Amino acid sequence: MQICYTSDLHGSATLYDQLADLLRAETPDAVILGGDLFNDGDPRDPVGTQVAYVERDFLKRVALWRELVPRLTVVCALGNHEWVCSRDALRAAHEAGRVVLLDQDRPWRHAGFTLLGYPCTPPTPHWLKDFERLDQAGDALPQAGGFVWDARQGCGREVTPAQHFGQMPTVADELARMPVPPAPWIFVAHAPPHDSKLDRLPHVPYPVGSRAVRRFVEQRQPAIVLHGHVHESAELTGSYTDRLGQALCINPGQRDGQLCAVLFDAARPAETLRHTVYK
Repeated sequence: MQICYTSDLHGSATLYDQLADLLRAETPDAVILGGDLFNDGDPRDPVGTQVAYVERDFLKRVALWRELVPRLTVVCALGNHEWVCSRDALRAAHEAGRVVLLDQDRPWRHAGFTLLGYPCTPPTPHWLKDFERLDQAGDALPQAGGFVWDARQGCGREVTPAQHFGQMPTVADELARMPVPPAPWIFVAHAPPHDSKLDRLPHVPYPVGSRAVRRFVEQRQPAIVLHGHVHESAELTGSYTDRLGQALCINPGQRDGQLCAVLFDAARPAETLRHTVYK
């Protein structure tokens, strides 16, 4: 299975256009999108902004890709910038056969591989969002509050860190409950592992990845782990890959105006892996 993987497009028309060009040129069997796919939208009205983008723009792009590459399967995992209501919109598209939506509870089997996705990240220093969790029990609460989806009210609701994280499991808790899929399997985790070549930010003197994700990968040993979230790490460390045991971990990074992606054969990822920055 030939795979194209990219992440953190954040609704950029330029990056999506470049991805279409890459898919046309490479004709992979699957494109996997690793989270933070859409613009943030209005926190008071995520349905009228981010969900509207999913339905009016993103899914139209998906249909075009499948015209360009008829055998293409479009696989979506979520990130911390997605809203729960956007997940629901993608789930409806999944049920209609338009995309595949990965999550941590329902393994998806394709071409001899099982895939699982996990969207959540430790808190970021900007604003609190639906798919952010404390990484491990005992972690300090962040200072910044934010907005989460309120299904009863049908809108975004402002929350404090204590309100949100006090009722949510940690990343470690959620990963511990994930099913153990049959080998070989691919894990799409938006957060990169802590203290790796994949989790470094400029002007931050410490790694910013997830300790819980690192421990999970070390213990479960998926064949391939696809990450995003930290856009600049590959440029800072000089590497878009790392190894945790036998697990090959990949974060292609992302740039403004220049698509970063990887291409590989899932059966021989180390031998076939290519990193591309759109020229």
